[in-house]
Amino acid sequence: MRSYNKVCQKDAIEEYCSWGEVERLVKKIADNIKRKRITYHAIIGIANGGIIPARLMARELKVENIQLLPVRNKSIDLKEMPVLLKEKKYLIVDEIYDRGDTFVKVSDAVKKLQCDFSFLMTRHTLDHKIFVGKTLNHCKWVVFPWE
Repeated sequence: MRSYNKVCQKDAIEEYCSWGEVERLVKKIADNIKRKRITYHAIIGIANGGIIPARLMARELKVENIQLLPVRNKSIDLKEMPVLLKEKKYLIVDEIYDRGDTFVKVSDAVKKLQCDFSFLMTRHTLDHKIFVGKTLNHCKWVVFPWE
């Protein structure tokens, strides 16, 4: 699965993201969260791209509860949604915010819950309540090490 912006499809150059960069981005986001003294009941990875970043983030934030949001073909499988409680706070993690399609669907699905979002990378300047490791300044396809 390659992440890219539809506007940039004509630019088929790939940019490879190394494991070292993934680790640096996770640490950068986790340090920002720690500075804000935010704690989470669980880290939730958006399947499939957010699974590995979610595990790494859980390690950095010392959160043992990791769950997955079942997103397939840009749709959420509501039958497989984890049980999430209104009184708990969650960090939802994905590898990249590209066009925002997945983000909109996930944020709609959890809008009644206390959730923050984090992305290793984004192509856009996002709301200050969303934690981001790196804003891209190009239209290349980003290939993560687990792809």
